[in-house]
Amino acid sequence: MMGRLIIMGSGEMAPGLVATHRAGIEAAGADGVVILDTPFGFQENVEQLTDRLVAFFDTSLNLPSAVASLRGRNADDLERQRFLAAIRSARYVFAGPGSPSYALDVWSDTGVEHALRSVIARGGTVTFASAASLALGRTTIPVYEIYKVGAEPTWLDGLDLMTELGLPCSVVPHWNNAEGGNHDTSRCYIGERRLKMLEQHLEVGILGVDEHTAAIIDLDGGVLTVAGRGSVTLRGEEETILESGTSIGLDKAAAILGAGSDTHRAVPPSPSAASSFAEAVADRDADALLGALLEAVDRARNDDEEQSELRAMMVEVVRLAEGGLRDPREVIGGLVEVLLEVRLQARRGGDYESADRIRTSLLDQGIEVRDTAGGTEWVLLS
Repeated sequence: MMGRLIIMGSGEMAPGLVATHRAGIEAAGADGVVILDTPFGFQENVEQLTDRLVAFFDTSLNLPSAVASLRGRNADDLERQRFLAAIRSARYVFAGPGSPSYALDVWSDTGVEHALRSVIARGGTVTFASAASLALGRTTIPVYEIYKVGAEPTWLDGLDLMTELGLPCSVVPHWNNAEGGNHDTSRCYIGERRLKMLEQHLEVGILGVDEHTAAIIDLDGGVLTVAGRGSVTLRGEEETILESGTSIGLDKAAAILGAGSDTHRAVPPSPSAASSFAEAVADRDADALLGALLEAVDRARNDDEEQSELRAMMVEVVRLAEGGLRDPREVIGGLVEVLLEVRLQARRGGDYESADRIRTSLLDQGIEVRDTAGGTEWVLLS
């Protein structure tokens, strides 16, 4: 089963798109989120932005997050491989605010587009919002350079993940932005006039996503669905506007974008070695893990992408070696449950001070206790 790509025009942490995140998480069967910090890695407040995203998924979606960090081009090869391995092992990947041109510069020659594709090919969900979503297409608008610095309108080469999904296009978020007041800031702040200038040099169509709106590309179902406040615009030889709540077949969407009705194709299946490896990790099966690695070695001899897969597997093996194949929850679960029972009895007896002390002590050890309507739950924080 193949997965999804969700493109959000803006409002990725607003209440209106929480349900869209949740649907993507549930469809992927994800028990956590991997956040990419590259698009805002240059900002002085990078730590605060990271904490804000982690808090959003924890508070709004009750889901822990891990950060796949790659903040600059001076990162060494080990940092890059750890970054890619974190993506490949994920079920739900998110990237959002920042600068598309900075992200593309840092991601150049890393193969991040192949890692993202592998997530979707294994049934996972990739969600890119606002600035990050600009990088998904064949070409990318360098927004800051045009809108803030005054550079001549031009395109940058994008990740072109959209072509891998059978929807070759350029992605433009903030499609209906109106912050300019007396001047046009739609089309991701550059305005319709300048976008028209850029379109003259474009070989593919444009997928425009309004603010607080999401285009949900379901590869398994073969449909693009719109969620949120606004609409999604498909612009090629003709223009089609899809309102929130409506869907369109991916073949038809490809035709509107100028790709031709017979060019839509699904993401190719994830390589069998990578799939077997992911299953072995999930099952914590050491023999199956070794078998998948040996298969990956054989397959990687003459294929660059297979070599990238193998390198990611090796990084994951080292991570597992550090922590062991045994699920940490199994190791400490019995002790935690005993402490939670003590805490429950303290609360029933009105000793809330002791109950809070147990909860705080567990949190200090990286174990978060959550009191829900269905009872008390606990999670290991990454």
